[in-house]
Amino acid sequence: MKHLIAILSITLLFSCKSEKKDSLFAMTQDQMEEDFQLFQSIYEEANAGLYKYHKKEQVDSTFAANKAQISENTSYREFYTLLWNVINYTGSCHNRLTYPQAVDDALNPKDIFFPIPLKYIDGKFYTNYTYNGIAMGSEVLAINEISIKDLAKRCGHFISTDGHNQTGKYTDLDSDWFAFYMYLVFGEQQQFTLQYKNKAESTSATLQSVDYITFFNNYQKRHSAAYDNRITKDYFFTYKDSIGYLNINTFAMGGPKSEGHKQYATFLDSVFVAIKENHTQKLIVDVRGNGGGNDPNDLLLYSYLTDRSFRENTTAHTLFQEVPFPDYYLDDDIDELAKELKEEHSVFKDGKYYQNSTFNTAWQPKPNAFTGDLVLLIDPPVASAGSLFASLIKSDDNTTVIGEETLGGYYGHTGHIPVYYELPHSKLELKFSIVDLEQDVQQLPDERYGDGVQPDDTVVQTYPDFLTHRDTQLEYAIKKISLK
Repeated sequence: MKHLIAILSITLLFSCKSEKKDSLFAMTQDQMEEDFQLFQSIYEEANAGLYKYHKKEQVDSTFAANKAQISENTSYREFYTLLWNVINYTGSCHNRLTYPQAVDDALNPKDIFFPIPLKYIDGKFYTNYTYNGIAMGSEVLAINEISIKDLAKRCGHFISTDGHNQTGKYTDLDSDWFAFYMYLVFGEQQQFTLQYKNKAESTSATLQSVDYITFFNNYQKRHSAAYDNRITKDYFFTYKDSIGYLNINTFAMGGPKSEGHKQYATFLDSVFVAIKENHTQKLIVDVRGNGGGNDPNDLLLYSYLTDRSFRENTTAHTLFQEVPFPDYYLDDDIDELAKELKEEHSVFKDGKYYQNSTFNTAWQPKPNAFTGDLVLLIDPPVASAGSLFASLIKSDDNTTVIGEETLGGYYGHTGHIPVYYELPHSKLELKFSIVDLEQDVQQLPDERYGDGVQPDDTVVQTYPDFLTHRDTQLEYAIKKISLK
């Protein structure tokens, strides 16, 4: 019955009345059906994670149910939503579906967007900017008569996460994408009715829609900007009293031969030499906000924090060696990609091309690997290489994980190599990754298949701490590790 989730989401997202077709976005029913069929064929032949979390018959039903919704009255926005219903259901944080630039350029100058950046905190929305007499920090109860809980779910539908993860669905609702998500839910709006509560008093206001630049400028002036932008370096190490604090904001330093990786490797070596020389026994590693990056930056860090031999994955496979549907493939690396796949994914079994073991060598702990008390800080934006690293740490017995569930999967994900296709009539850009892998982690009782990395202690930033820019999670971690 799980395939009914995607079918029901159609009703949920189409509850607003259909808009009239704009000539710029106009597509015939036949064109939509052709693009949808191509989208389905590409996913079936190239997306190795298509059936990772649902059976084939469930995914087939989801394709069929959404394609059946296409009619001569379907708008461009609604067509986009039908594709996204499938993308969302299949569950991969590397999935994207992007409007063509021409459509963005046509939409952005229009006064159709919600004007106020919001802050999502523990299931509630708060205004993140003082606007038209509405005080910053007011709790938003409903917009256009849709409850905030329902609205968050509708917007989060367009945020892709691994597996069945829901916490990550709200990661971008604080971002400058929020106005676009509101457009996807409501369509073009001349105004928005806001029900909100300031202190104990509930009231309402009618807000005129703005163009996207106006929303973006408001977003840049949001209250939480000071907290959101507090980390300006890709990585750094410091001490907080006698506790080591290592912040790794990204793993996007470049691949193994790049200067960025070499500098990072030198940095890590110096950090863990100093930790050993200083007899540091308590360490906090903070990867909050780390959306991933390049191999082997995640694995290199883990080799300084574990006492076991490990690999990046236990299995990794793709579905092809020659790129399917080359006429719609956007990059110019088809020949190079095919060569790389034939070298790395050369073991053909059960209709899949598995990774050659020479590309998945065993790592050993570094001589200066940390052996004291370790706390890992995580949050929902952690994904891809970020969540792979976090899963390895969580799998070890000597670690306490603090924060919120990551949107990247604990047991595995579909990643490594992104591909880009353009659907010919809609010009929508389809992006996904083609290598499905299972991570080298323990089976844990608090980790179900399809979960993100779960914290041992769930800690979220509180509303009072949002107002004062306090780091709730880090303060909790310092207190926790100090008591060990």
